[in-house]
Amino acid sequence: MAGSANAAEQLIKKSKSGICHCPGGHYYARTSNYTAFDSIDACLASGGRHPKRGQGQCSASQRHDSTAGKTQPQSHANRPPSRLYDRDVFGGWADADGDCQNTRHERLIDLSRAPVRLSKNGCRVIQGQWEDPYTGMTHTHAHGLHIDHLVPLYYAWIRGADRWEPEKQRRFMNDSANLFVVEAFVNQDKGAKGPLAWLPPDAQFHCEYLLRFMRITARYDLHHSPREQTGLEQLTAEKCD
Repeated sequence: MAGSANAAEQLIKKSKSGICHCPGGHYYARTSNYTAFDSIDACLASGGRHPKRGQGQCSASQRHDSTAGKTQPQSHANRPPSRLYDRDVFGGWADADGDCQNTRHERLIDLSRAPVRLSKNGCRVIQGQWEDPYTGMTHTHAHGLHIDHLVPLYYAWIRGADRWEPEKQRRFMNDSANLFVVEAFVNQDKGAKGPLAWLPPDAQFHCEYLLRFMRITARYDLHHSPREQTGLEQLTAEKCD
């Protein structure tokens, strides 16, 4: 039992609030309700984030011995990131035209198939009509819908985005060509996975999903390993036949 306890103490704990707590961190021992990962990469790839500075952070690509049943990060280009993943560098949703509607709500307006209803201050979208391309289902309430990055932020980070200038990172965050309105649960299921690890539930969307994914990664010069590139090309040929 002592060996099992020692192994458990080495796991990364993802709290219910989505924070990846590392061994030795300020809140690690206090976190009792969590999802366990064997590496910080896997926790971040699932949508988790680092604690605030000073509360303990793991080094990227850290690995532990206990791997059974734990989520592994997707393989990536042949170099480690230049620094720890930091979602904040992408700047969050922007309000480029200063009308109080940020990128999330601009996309909800643009992709709605019916006139939208806004909040009293006109800044947030409340209702409309959206078809989730990942599932093919139609929704009329904005609450519970996510704006998904087709090419996820962390996926881009470990393939070159960690070295971009801030302006390019913010542009990628808010690029409408890379943003879909989808159900929250399917976005959470996707996490930071690429097409070799995850495809939308609706098979009819697979070809378009892959073609757009390839266009975005090419536009931003994201670096796939030779094995990844071959796999993506073969999968695209298969789904778009």
